[in-house]
Amino acid sequence: MNDPAVKTDWERCAPWLQSALDHAGNLFLLEHVLDTVASGKAQFWPGKACAIVTEVKQYPLKRILNVWLAGGDLEELKVMSHYVRSYAKQMYCDAMMIQGRPGWHKVFPQRLKSVTLMEEVSQ
Repeated sequence: MNDPAVKTDWERCAPWLQSALDHAGNLFLLEHVLDTVASGKAQFWPGKACAIVTEVKQYPLKRILNVWLAGGDLEELKVMSHYVRSYAKQMYCDAMMIQGRPGWHKVFPQRLKSVTLMEEVSQ
């Protein structure tokens, strides 16, 4: 990441994003997320006390703004969600999708469309 201000924000927000990765089953390292943001395939939304990472996903029938990671201060995340929603409209997305732990449904009461279940398999 070349922009020093963005790098500083990333380092400040890293613990919140790492916590989100931990709750999501650690499918990515934080550096994978940073690489995806740096490549322009994901968007980094730093707040004062929270952070969000989104990605635009084009499916055959719909364009979705996927809220990939979010962590930090809950009240600030709620405020930032309005800006993220505006971005989804600017990007001509048909819908927004949140992937995360079940508690997010209490915060953002969107329609529940699916559940992700995961079981570790030892080798």
